[in-house]
Amino acid sequence: MAKRFLLVTEEWAGSGHRMAAEALQEVLLESEGARSARVVGGLKTASPGLRVLSHFFYRNMLRYGQPVWQRIYEQEEMLGSALTKALGWWLSARLTNQLLQEEKPDVVIATHAYCLSALAEAKKRVSKPFQLVCVPTDFHINRFWVHPAIDAYMVAHEQIAQILIERYGIGPEKIHVYGIPVRPAFTTAQHTDKAAWKKQLGLVPDQFTVLIGGGEGGYGGVEQVVRELLLEEQPLQIVVVTGKNTSLYRRLAGLLGTKSTDHRFILKGFEPQMWQCIGAADAYITKPGGISCAESLALKTPLILFHPLPGQEKHNCSFLLEQQVAILAETPVQIKEIIRSWRQPEKRDAFVGCLDKLGRPEAAHRIAHALLHLTD
Repeated sequence: MAKRFLLVTEEWAGSGHRMAAEALQEVLLESEGARSARVVGGLKTASPGLRVLSHFFYRNMLRYGQPVWQRIYEQEEMLGSALTKALGWWLSARLTNQLLQEEKPDVVIATHAYCLSALAEAKKRVSKPFQLVCVPTDFHINRFWVHPAIDAYMVAHEQIAQILIERYGIGPEKIHVYGIPVRPAFTTAQHTDKAAWKKQLGLVPDQFTVLIGGGEGGYGGVEQVVRELLLEEQPLQIVVVTGKNTSLYRRLAGLLGTKSTDHRFILKGFEPQMWQCIGAADAYITKPGGISCAESLALKTPLILFHPLPGQEKHNCSFLLEQQVAILAETPVQIKEIIRSWRQPEKRDAFVGCLDKLGRPEAAHRIAHALLHLTD
């Protein structure tokens, strides 16, 4: 019998969690065994006021108190317990009454940990039972993602599976290593070469191309990097994506409009078809958000990481450096030096050869297949 899927996510802390949910939704809706697949915001449904408060707190922590946010994030045992108990119990009643009783899903998938404990508690309340699956969207996992009521964990890498088994006592039969789900367009995009993507963007096919992005919020020192690359003597093709950061877009538009340069620039705001930009790039300068990095790895585009945000991005950065699939630059000058090195094809190609072990463009399809075949 066809299953009803409910994907619960959040986007107040960035769009990556929702993009992962939408990637799975797209694949599920194309599958024969899915009756429905709906994406909802957990807090938007259960407590819009708490959602606004959480977004305000998170944004201001990133702006004014990043070291404090890092310390808060590392207190995972204490905060994980709080979410599992008091907050989880309170939100579960709202999710049950306002969402789960009406939707009657067979499988609930969480791509953000905020409402995960509430969904676990809700399993006890609903009249129709469901299976609960978590899909972390980073190369790291902590206590927020763990609960005895979770039926399956779909994770990015074998190291995460080992942490779940050794640190949290999760049974291996519950853990599946498939990668971080990226949109199906990335599965198709991997078969197009960089010269073709450059042509689609109106760029010269054989000229070195740099992509600069900072996620939906335009974080990560984007303006600093652009200003430094303007000083590079050898011409570059530079694509800059500012996300929904309209003030950053305006500043860069003003800067580029007044500078006489041999570089070719493309300035974009929020870009829904990022596979074109990532596919065209010979180097991708970004902060290490889980989805951004998974997308880059899927298309074998080398990563230069800059200004990681506290919390999960710091952990993503450490993991990617350990796996030798990214380089961390401490300053914009270092970024320029890395790009100069990668202009030599043999050096860049040697680095690209390391990306195969982590690039998993089929992750959304593999996870969707597993969801369709979950047994009660």
